[in-house]
Amino acid sequence: MRYHINFHTILLIFIVFLGLSLRVYRLAEVPSGFFADEASIGFNAYSVLATGKDEYRKSFPFFFRSLDDYKGPVYIYSAIPFIYIFGLNEFSTRLPAALYGTGTIIFIYLLTKKLLNANKHKKEMAVFSSFFLAISPWHVHISRIAFEQSPFVFFTTAGLYFFIKSRVNLKLLFLSILLFATAFYSYSAAKIFIAVFMSLLFMIYDKTFLKTKRIIFLCALLALFSLLPFIYNLFASPILSRWQQVSIFSQPPQDHTIVSHILNNYLSHFSLDFLFLKGDIDMPGQFIARHSVRGLGEMHLFQLPLLILGFIYLSFKPEKRLISTLMLWLILYPVGSMFTIAESAQATRSIVGVVPFQIISAVGLFYIFSFLSRIRKLFNRIITLGILIIIVFSSIYYLHLYFTKYPLYSSDYWGWQYGYRSILEEFKKQEGQYDQLLITHRFNRGEELLNFYNVSHDCKKCVVMTNPISIDSYKRQLFALRQDDIAEAKTLYDDFLFIKQKNIYIPNGNAEIFIGKFVKH
Repeated sequence: MRYHINFHTILLIFIVFLGLSLRVYRLAEVPSGFFADEASIGFNAYSVLATGKDEYRKSFPFFFRSLDDYKGPVYIYSAIPFIYIFGLNEFSTRLPAALYGTGTIIFIYLLTKKLLNANKHKKEMAVFSSFFLAISPWHVHISRIAFEQSPFVFFTTAGLYFFIKSRVNLKLLFLSILLFATAFYSYSAAKIFIAVFMSLLFMIYDKTFLKTKRIIFLCALLALFSLLPFIYNLFASPILSRWQQVSIFSQPPQDHTIVSHILNNYLSHFSLDFLFLKGDIDMPGQFIARHSVRGLGEMHLFQLPLLILGFIYLSFKPEKRLISTLMLWLILYPVGSMFTIAESAQATRSIVGVVPFQIISAVGLFYIFSFLSRIRKLFNRIITLGILIIIVFSSIYYLHLYFTKYPLYSSDYWGWQYGYRSILEEFKKQEGQYDQLLITHRFNRGEELLNFYNVSHDCKKCVVMTNPISIDSYKRQLFALRQDDIAEAKTLYDDFLFIKQKNIYIPNGNAEIFIGKFVKH
């Protein structure tokens, strides 16, 4: 027995190391560029660290005003120690996501064991689930960007693990509620999922918890207390402004009903295109390149038969309550995305679904291996080797897509908006020669990027341009423009000519930003 424990522990350590490596390798360089949401998170964390106030001079806020929205506190406060150690840069800002992603690999192992507690092969299935999460295209992608989804998945997984454990030790229910509450505040789309998920969990396990009414009463108080910051800010600040911007109820569709839109959106999260063939990036209506790679779904294609087998295997198991928990999670995972104006599934808002998919895939793989154990050893080894080769080559293919091809088409305006650091570096060199150094307004919230990079560059004359472009012939001005800015200037100032000094190229070799000045001709 000790041998098996040590063997599974060694395997888990290897898987965690693999998952961490995939999440931190070239973390500052890929994705190529740095988006405004990431910059906002990083700068606010730095500002709180340096001054105790956010970018709007509010002391230790619970919700952070940012990009016409309000961000939750979890990621921003999590980033503070890493910014303290490594300084404010792309790596330190993205590192919390990588660590939350790695931590989820550990908790999916623990959760799988707990969900399949009565199964004597639970450790094998737990190892498989952690491995699948470690190499998951969906989870690796989200774990490498400074978005708020990584802590959402981590705290949800940990919360459910301790919730299941509390069936034996009810005091752990307090910890579970705190973890779910942290997940609730980690990401805007998490609020719908966590509220519904927790409510239905208590309905599934009502007989377990109703035996001890005193603890349930205290847990209810704790849950209510955890909601107080949300309730207070709901009236004190427009914290739901982002929901109002993206809600289908705020912008009803013109060509079909709201109900049909929601239903189609929900079902698209279970489509072959989203899960196995195209992923977020090539779904209908999607034009943003930030959320997945092209040429692969959110999961590896080899997981499709594993999921089918996993569903079949679980449907005949006696642990109905625990299986119901897993199915509930899977059924609810699109709720954070289905009510938005998006025309189809979105990988970011529905990222919490990555966990049950990996667990069911792991069960399916175990089902195959249990079947192989009954056939001749030669065929067993040949088929096992074939499965391993498919998994290895699928993983290598994804890594090639992500690290080699993805930067070539995801670094422009509709992707990660590469080039801001290069602009500041060039402007800082020439700051003494000009009265103003103007950066194109055609960055998504370029002010946030300027705040972020100016911590290290300290370019006092750097400003983000107004819209439309404005040329002041009485000032010495240096511009960093996109081609659209240059075209716009030609229509507004036909007596000025833009003289290029330097081009900033994105990874595919195309010139994305042009640094220069306007002169009369």
